[in-house]
Amino acid sequence: MKRVLAQNAVRLMLGGVTACLLTVVDIPNPIAPSSLVSQARAATEVSISTFYEDLSSHGDWVSYHGATVFVPVDVPDDWRPYTLGHWVYTEEYGWLWVSDEPFGWATYHYGRWGYADDIGWYWVPGTRWAPAWVTWRRDREHIIWAPLPPRRDPDLISIEVTFDTTPDYYWVVVPSREFLAADVSVAVIRDRSEFVPIVEAAQPAGDVTIQNNVVVNKVIDVDVIEKETDQNVTAVKVSKTDAPEQSGKLENDTVAVFEGEVKADPKAKPAKLKDIEQVKQVQAGRKSKPTEGARADGAEPEETAKPEQPAAEQQEAEPEQAAKPEKRKAKEQPAAEQQQAEPEQVAKPKPRSQKNKACDPQTDANC
Repeated sequence: MKRVLAQNAVRLMLGGVTACLLTVVDIPNPIAPSSLVSQARAATEVSISTFYEDLSSHGDWVSYHGATVFVPVDVPDDWRPYTLGHWVYTEEYGWLWVSDEPFGWATYHYGRWGYADDIGWYWVPGTRWAPAWVTWRRDREHIIWAPLPPRRDPDLISIEVTFDTTPDYYWVVVPSREFLAADVSVAVIRDRSEFVPIVEAAQPAGDVTIQNNVVVNKVIDVDVIEKETDQNVTAVKVSKTDAPEQSGKLENDTVAVFEGEVKADPKAKPAKLKDIEQVKQVQAGRKSKPTEGARADGAEPEETAKPEQPAAEQQEAEPEQAAKPEKRKAKEQPAAEQQQAEPEQVAKPKPRSQKNKACDPQTDANC
């Protein structure tokens, strides 16, 4: 009997050791690591439908001339893009717009803004992130910027660069000494009789550029800003985020940046489209419009064909010469303006003067 008990005990012990060995030497499925990599990559790839879902509570999505566009609600009559927020400087991307608006993470870092008298300011989604999609002007006492207008791009791919006159009412004018204000909106010159002459007299400074497949916004010289504001410009840190809705937000001198891919999906649509006539009624009830009093000889956007799909952001080709330095004197800044392509109802502008005539980047490498 003792011998039988001893044999059973040995069997139990061996069985336990075998189980332990099986547990220790169990090799994970070799496919698992690549799956994890795919999941991590997928986390930084979002569909353009993200804009439709997340912005629906802050404005109306409408079908406008064949394109799905976003119209913000609950904004003042004199509201315009790139006014409620402030500028910060980053070593990687240059001047970055930090918006105080809940839809700002999308509308100031992807896509473009346009204006039409019948629906007001509207935003067309894009797939490439940028610190800010703006064009610049400046004179001795003012820094001036304007949103780059949308362009027809059915394939959501930027393939063309052209320049023309930007309407006067697109421009945001602030005294140079107020450029670093924590709330730029309080420094914006809104009186048309005052800001229009400033815009017309100012010189084009340039647009965002593409360097090594990264959008860079270093047109305005940091040394100039420090001199004009009598403040030191301290570059804020950049942290990468996998959540696009966190992009562009500043916290503890660190700004979040989403560099993942926003996939264009022609089949993606908002859950609900607003009746365009209701949007027009809201716009018609506004007490003032930026086009009121605009000059007919150069303040109106160019008439173009109706877009078939949402326009993507326009990419400016990188110069063949050496990359632009981080700091550059104002006199070295390129003289170029971004062409206005929307809205299509108004007349084509005439150039104001020969000195502001844009060059052709297809033939002139210095554009």
